[in-house]
Amino acid sequence: YQAYAAEHTEKWAGAKALTMDAAMADMPEIERKYNLECAEYGNVVFGLSDEFAAAGKLEQEQLAKLADVGNLQAQLDSGAYVAVEGGSKVVQADALTKCIEAFESGRDKAVDAVLATKLPALDKKK
Repeated sequence: YQAYAAEHTEKWAGAKALTMDAAMADMPEIERKYNLECAEYGNVVFGLSDEFAAAGKLEQEQLAKLADVGNLQAQLDSGAYVAVEGGSKVVQADALTKCIEAFESGRDKAVDAVLATKLPALDKKK
C-alpha cells in the first residue's frame, strides 16, 4: 500500500486546475480514452479472471460447435441467441463467428500486454 500511496502522491503532485471551458474541450478525448479503457478492461477480465475466463471459454466453445455443425444461424434466427456488436444486432452466423475470433485475438493481446507491464511501484516492493 505504501508503494501505491507514494506513486499516487507523485503522480498528483503536478496536477493543475482546469476551467470549465478547458474541461469541456478535453471531454471528447477523455470519452474516447474511457471507451478504449472499458473495452480493454473487458478483455483483461475475460482473459485473466479464472471465473470469467472459464465461463467465457465454455460459451465460445458452444458457439463454435454450433457454427461447425451449421446450427448457429438457426439459433440466431429463432432468437435463442442474440448478439450485439458496435450497437447493432448481429444476424449472420458468419459475422458472429468473426466477432468471436476478433474478441479472442484482442483479449489475448490485452492479456499479454498486461502481463508484460512493469509498474515502478511494484518493482520497488520486490
